[in-house]
Amino acid sequence: MATRAHDDAARLARRNTILQAARSLFLLDPHQLPSAAHIANEAGLAKGTVYLYFRTKEEIFLALLGEEFFGLMQEIESIFADTSKLSIPSFLQRYAAYLEAHPEFLRLDAMTYSVLEQNMSHEVLREFKLALVAQLTKTGAQLDAALQFPAGRGASLLLRTHAITRGLWQSLAYPPALQTLLVDEVFAPIRPDFNSELMATLGEYWQGALQNSAPYPP
Repeated sequence: MATRAHDDAARLARRNTILQAARSLFLLDPHQLPSAAHIANEAGLAKGTVYLYFRTKEEIFLALLGEEFFGLMQEIESIFADTSKLSIPSFLQRYAAYLEAHPEFLRLDAMTYSVLEQNMSHEVLREFKLALVAQLTKTGAQLDAALQFPAGRGASLLLRTHAITRGLWQSLAYPPALQTLLVDEVFAPIRPDFNSELMATLGEYWQGALQNSAPYPP
């Protein structure tokens, strides 16, 4: 049993090494996915070793996206664990801080349907989606308890929060060539700061959603 535990730990550590190598390379050029060969080289592994864990490079980045999503949900759970200190502004500040500390999350999230899920087996994709649903349901249930919501309301708010976040990011993530054009002050109305716009938009959404039911300060 001890050997099995050691082997499992070693496999998990190697998988994490692959994911971190993929993350590092992606942050260098977020407009395209690095090849499995480049990821293997960055991780100090043989290309064949990478394929023992992931069948395609898209699987690697889907797994990385999943880890980022789970990390965000765990952050939200920790926020709502102590209801004595709970406020919507503090929740949104920590939510935005997580996104800022993990810039690969929204970049990969925006590529989910068009890139990451295109070279994927049905089995892997189904497993990924089921894991997302399970985590969303779990975190949503904690919001239901903390905010005295009916069952399922928390998961719905989280799903909409994610949709708003993704939509804003995609709207404001201009390509480099367009960013150069939009530096002119006349374009200021269509290039607001993402973090400021996110906080304002989510603040308005959450205050409206909680207006009739939240026992905590908005």
